[in-house]
Amino acid sequence: MEKRWSEESLWYCLSIHPKKEKIAVENLKKENIEIYFPQLCYSKTRGGKVSRVLEPLFPGYLFAKFNLYSKLILVRSTKGIKTVVHFGFNYPIIPECFIHELKMHFGAEGIKTVQKRIEVGSTITIAKGPFQGFPGIVQGYVPAKERVRVLLEWLGRTVQTEIGIKEIELNDLTLFKKDLGPSDH
Repeated sequence: MEKRWSEESLWYCLSIHPKKEKIAVENLKKENIEIYFPQLCYSKTRGGKVSRVLEPLFPGYLFAKFNLYSKLILVRSTKGIKTVVHFGFNYPIIPECFIHELKMHFGAEGIKTVQKRIEVGSTITIAKGPFQGFPGIVQGYVPAKERVRVLLEWLGRTVQTEIGIKEIELNDLTLFKKDLGPSDH
């Protein structure tokens, strides 16, 4: 059975080369390809200096809207692009409603500023490691190690532990956190 490709422009996921996001975005825009590249913006302190950091929501990927039939070769050969995500000859379409939902949260430009500063008393969810999914309360910050002291419930008692900053989700960063059920909210 021969598969017919659509003649309309649809959203696809593109795999991009590491550290080539900006080049890929600029080159696709030059070709009048509509792109959406959601990123988180936050402040990071290193060596006593504060700098703003932009981090992709989906590292290594961006979304582009184009006509697969007429633009596939152009998009695949664009500098910074590895490939259009595909499985054999199947190029999955990203639903318009998914892009719309991202735009509602990240805006048209695709940048959401989040507060990465961790306050004592902040409620967090542990995102990685043996305590993944556990809620906790920040007790303190250890800036030299980029870690926080967290109070959490474990085996029926309250325990204090240190967790790396990259291993937690703040309330502001839980946009795509899996739902743990009504009893956990």
